Amino acid sequence: MRSIEGRVSHAADLGGGVARWSELVLLGPDGEPDATISATSYVRHSDTERPVAFLWNGGPGASSSPLHMNALGPRILRSGEVVENAVSLLDAADLVFVDPVGTGFSRVLRDEAKARLLTVPGDADAVETLIRAWLRANDREHASIHLIGESFGGYRLAAVAPQLTDLRLDSITLISPMLDATTVAEAPENDLAAVFALPTMAVAAWFHGAARAGVDHVAEVWAEAERFAVDEVLPALHRGAALELETRTRLAARIAELVGLSPDDVLAADLRVGSEDFLRSLRGDEGLVVGRLDVRVTGPLPEPHPDGRPPAADDPALGLGRGNVIHSAPIARYLRDELGAPVDADEPYVSLSLDLNFAWDWRPAEAMPPIFRTSVATNLGEVAKERPDLRILLLGGYFDLATTLASTIHAVRHSGVPASAVEIRPLIAGHSLDETVLVEARDAIGRTITHTSKAGTRR
Repeated sequence: MRSIEGRVSHAADLGGGVARWSELVLLGPDGEPDATISATSYVRHSDTERPVAFLWNGGPGASSSPLHMNALGPRILRSGEVVENAVSLLDAADLVFVDPVGTGFSRVLRDEAKARLLTVPGDADAVETLIRAWLRANDREHASIHLIGESFGGYRLAAVAPQLTDLRLDSITLISPMLDATTVAEAPENDLAAVFALPTMAVAAWFHGAARAGVDHVAEVWAEAERFAVDEVLPALHRGAALELETRTRLAARIAELVGLSPDDVLAADLRVGSEDFLRSLRGDEGLVVGRLDVRVTGPLPEPHPDGRPPAADDPALGLGRGNVIHSAPIARYLRDELGAPVDADEPYVSLSLDLNFAWDWRPAEAMPPIFRTSVATNLGEVAKERPDLRILLLGGYFDLATTLASTIHAVRHSGVPASAVEIRPLIAGHSLDETVLVEARDAIGRTITHTSKAGTRR
């Protein structure tokens, strides 16, 4: 994808390094500007041998702000103020936080560009263009490269990684990734989504006091439910209508015991408890709905939207309210005032846009059949063949019902990446990295970067 340099901030001092916001203008087939894509980078002084990590969140429609300003950046947002982050990843690598097209200060510049850029291949090409341009501009084309993606950011990562194997790509970190839709998309014929949701539902029921009283630790609850789901529920669901009534009844009773619902409700769901029904039922008698992104969170039970807005948009752990877009004034001030980003004073920083999400075209490139490609997990296996020393770190939260821990483990284990190249680390967290797990997550990512970067110098 062709591009030209856009607006760039001055180099703000960062105690031993510099911070800079920069923008790239993406050009369409006619050579005219289609959109902008931007990034905030943190680079230590006079050390061009340092590893470089590129980080992004998901959505589609999410900026990098959860990883940048709530988790791993040198500055962090607390109670509406930007403060120093004692848990930054900057000690392990230089950091480049990417705001994809339509998020942060990145913008679509003409409507016709949406059909090219708000797609899986268009999004991957835009991110690849930014990565290569940043490496050239900073004289880092031979640096050890590390990709870190959260949620749909994992899908984006797996889409773009095969295009970067000519670089020194040493590690990939997946945080609550969506890699394979068949493991999370609920449908009557999809056994996997029902099976992989069950351990997280059991965890939610335990946390809210509806099941497994007396069990002390979330890992024990999850592991017991995961064994039952894989060893007993999956083979039973595979039998479909041929499943014997006695077995169906026995499994319904056990599922009900684990997830805090009645056996009749489980039987009515054909042993496939829908996540939305579960979230609205678990504490529905109290007028509460349980969060999808973090099942520890509750909020008032919302009324259905007459306009067809998906129920997941009302997730109390998401914090959207009745709107579709979240702007962050503190992040906008930080990038403008401290880093000198040359953007207009009234230009909003888009933290999250469901409007962009709703407009997303999931079809693959034109050369492929015009259907939704359900999985990009196998891309990781192809990358591992090209980069035999590649290491993958998977971080997932026990309390995440959006991209469940069981589903992400399954996707990575079926990606074609050797098991010896993968570290799986469950976290006592929801979908995103919160304050309670930041040190653990930062240390795990830092070790992965440091180990693979040093290994790369011996190749």
